[in-house]
Amino acid sequence: MNNKWDESYNIKEYRYGETPNLFFKETIDTLLTGKILLPADGEGRNGVYAATRGWSVDAFDQSQQAKEKALRLANKNSVDISYKVMNFEDIAQNYIPDSYDAIALTYVHLPEQLKAKYHRSLLPFLKIGGHIIIEGFSKEHVKHQQQNPLAGGPPHVEMMYSKQEILSIFDSLKIDLLEEIEIELAEGIGHNGKASVIRFIGQKI
Repeated sequence: MNNKWDESYNIKEYRYGETPNLFFKETIDTLLTGKILLPADGEGRNGVYAATRGWSVDAFDQSQQAKEKALRLANKNSVDISYKVMNFEDIAQNYIPDSYDAIALTYVHLPEQLKAKYHRSLLPFLKIGGHIIIEGFSKEHVKHQQQNPLAGGPPHVEMMYSKQEILSIFDSLKIDLLEEIEIELAEGIGHNGKASVIRFIGQKI
């Protein structure tokens, strides 16, 4: 259990809303449904949406509070998701290699010293032909945080993404999309206003 995230999610509303991240939604809507893994899925907005579209969903997060809210959201939407409270280090003990058609990370920002290791640790669980989907704040997002306290994002720029980092971490994947763009976020109380983000879709070949 992670006290920081339990405290963050211990509010009545859903911190990042109940609707899926737009890039996540648009991307999985173009893929054939299958089995998807969602690391650090928080309160379940993406996992629940995927389940409503017919995906078989496995999700995990450090927060027990997040799991409880995710399961409530799943029940509200009359779908089932499998959700575990665990850390990235526990992946090998909990999931089966070569079993996922997609793995998606939405605003998953890790400490610099663990970023590459944890992201690469996901690759053995992806099927050949499967996709990694990422949207996260780019290092340029710091300027929006300085101007807008509601912009959201991690407290340290080292936890944000750059295109060069993505290319280095996922050098074994076929790149379908890699872009750094400015967008307007309106996701619950957690992400609001202008944001600089990295969007990435890679395919295991």
